[in-house]
Amino acid sequence: MKQKITLRGQEVYELAKGENPYQSPATLLTVGSDDPLSLDKFRLISGEPPGFTNLCGLDRLTQTLCRSYRAFTFKYKNAPYIVIASKHGNPCGFAVDWEKPEIAIDKAMFGNPKAIWGGEVITNFKITDSLADSLLKSSKRQKMLKSANWMLDIIAAPGFSAQAVKLLGSRSRRKLFVNPTLNNSIVDPAPWTYRFTRGSFIRQLPQNYVLDLTKTEFVSNKSKLNPSQIDSLIIAWATAFNSNHGGNEVAFASNRALISCGGGPSTIEAAQLALFKAKSQKHSTKNSVFGADAFFPFTDVPEFLVKAGVIAGSVPSGGQAFGDVKSYFMKKNISMFYLDEKYRGFCYH
Repeated sequence: MKQKITLRGQEVYELAKGENPYQSPATLLTVGSDDPLSLDKFRLISGEPPGFTNLCGLDRLTQTLCRSYRAFTFKYKNAPYIVIASKHGNPCGFAVDWEKPEIAIDKAMFGNPKAIWGGEVITNFKITDSLADSLLKSSKRQKMLKSANWMLDIIAAPGFSAQAVKLLGSRSRRKLFVNPTLNNSIVDPAPWTYRFTRGSFIRQLPQNYVLDLTKTEFVSNKSKLNPSQIDSLIIAWATAFNSNHGGNEVAFASNRALISCGGGPSTIEAAQLALFKAKSQKHSTKNSVFGADAFFPFTDVPEFLVKAGVIAGSVPSGGQAFGDVKSYFMKKNISMFYLDEKYRGFCYH
């Protein structure tokens, strides 16, 4: 006899609007999970009620933060200050620093200062008085884009100082969310995830793979990567594995910050788009690292990445040309982490 599954939810609050205005009313419901990072556990302390896209963006940002946080703890038994800036849940800025959170904020916000306008930011540390000002405006942005204000729609953090709430809450459309567990982020503990389809839904195991560099195949002519390169590689991996730009995402990172990410049905076009985005923001990919969420079916992408200036990367194993891909990277002295072929990073289909 086939199993019967019933999903039940309890209303938490009504949203400002649906994914598009005509899709209202829309409602957040809880299934009563013990997960401390489920959306109903985020407390809105300032701003108007969120809309559908706000909460979807927050949920995706939380996923990206949790997986990158755990990847850092696998490697170091600790995690740095993490800042992720996104639009519609896709990171356009992502940076870390082990000593100063303001450095991570600055690098993340200037990953793509145009794209982050009206976007979302999440951190694993409390927003203090001085940090709040960095998330409100920037003199550097004023010089670059003739506008100092970041105009963020969502900021989520483990906590905010009273002055930070007053400063950032001065704009009613900016939602400030608090969740203390963000400073010790855990991956989704749900036994199953569900995707609603027309007249039905699909059930599968959760997307909870975390890159563990201590247990991943490493092929290199060099002894090892330096800490900054390792941190950048985790950023590139987490971005590629938590973005959906059409599939086959490729991300560049350097100096503990995201440079760009591209995606699409064609892997080579995804890499080309990532490079285009980098150049559009005047970011150099020379001596950068990359992360890809699917295997390379040919050597065209490796050849393109080498020409772009990468020195290391991570990619799932697999494909008929895998041997050629490995040989090419080795020939060009590119240090590579090869994930088990079952660990691809497709998401949000």
